[in-house]
Amino acid sequence: MKIITAALFSTLIGTAAAESCPDSLPGRVELDGAGLALSYGILETEQAFCGKLESNTEAWVGFGVQPEGVNQMIGAHAIIALPLADTVQQYTLNSKSNSGIALTESQSLTGNVVAQEGGVTVAIFKQPLSGNGLALTSQNVYLLAKGRSNDLGYHARRGFVTLDFESNIISSSTTTTEAPGTPMTDAPMTDVIGTLDFQSNIISSSTTTTEAPDTSMTDGTPMATSSAEASSISTTSATEEASTATNFPTAAPPVSTPAPSSASLQKIGSMVFGGSLLLIAVLTI
Repeated sequence: MKIITAALFSTLIGTAAAESCPDSLPGRVELDGAGLALSYGILETEQAFCGKLESNTEAWVGFGVQPEGVNQMIGAHAIIALPLADTVQQYTLNSKSNSGIALTESQSLTGNVVAQEGGVTVAIFKQPLSGNGLALTSQNVYLLAKGRSNDLGYHARRGFVTLDFESNIISSSTTTTEAPGTPMTDAPMTDVIGTLDFQSNIISSSTTTTEAPDTSMTDGTPMATSSAEASSISTTSATEEASTATNFPTAAPPVSTPAPSSASLQKIGSMVFGGSLLLIAVLTI
C-alpha cells in the first residue's frame, strides 16, 4: 500500500471535520495482493458505520453489503466513490453492467469525501447502521472493489470480507465535539422605583468626625487652623512689625542745598585770582 501524504490527509479531515467519525478507526481489512483496504468502526453514540477506503492506485473504489449473506455482487447495496465526479454515493447493484448500477433515491451518507494524490485514492464516509430497508451487522457479507481507472466500469480487483462490529466500537474518548458557544446578550434593563425616608435617617452629631485641616506649608506661611490661632498669628505679626520699627529707625529725608549767588561766585573768583598772583610773585623772587 502507498503512504497517504500529509496534504491528502489534511484535505480529507478538513472536509469532514464537522462529522463525528475519528481520524483513526479501530477495524481494518485488506484484499490480499489487491492494494485495497477498508478501515472501519462502529459509532455507538449515533448508531453509524464509519468507513475509509484506501487504494494504491488512482481509480474508483467501492464498498458493498450483501444482505442475503452470500458471496454475490448482484443484489448488494454499494457505496461507490468516483474521483472525477467528486462524489461518494449509495447504489443498488442490479447487474454486473454499468446499466444495472442504480443510484439510490434516498442518500443517507454524511461526511463523505474522495481525494487523490500521488497515485493514492482515499474515500471516507459515515452510514447509519439501519435505513433504506438495510441493516448493517456482523452477519452480512461485505465486498470491496476498485476500478481500472477513475471511470466507473468493470472492476480491476474485488473480493468478499467479514467485519467485526462488536470488537471495533469507536470509544467516546476518540471523538471530540465542540460545544457551541453561547452568545453574550445584554440583559434587559428594569426600572427600580423607591422612596427616601428623611425623618428616620438623621445623622447624629456623635457619629460625625471632624477631619483636622491641613497645616502643611503651602507658600511659606503656615495656615491657621482655628480662630484662636489666627488671632495669635495676627498679634505676633503686629508685635514683630513694631519691634522692627523700633530697632531700625527710618532715615531722615535729605536736605536740599541752595545754589550759590552771583556775588558769592565773584568773591570766590577774586580770591582765586589773588592767590594766583601771590604765587607768581613768590616764584619770581
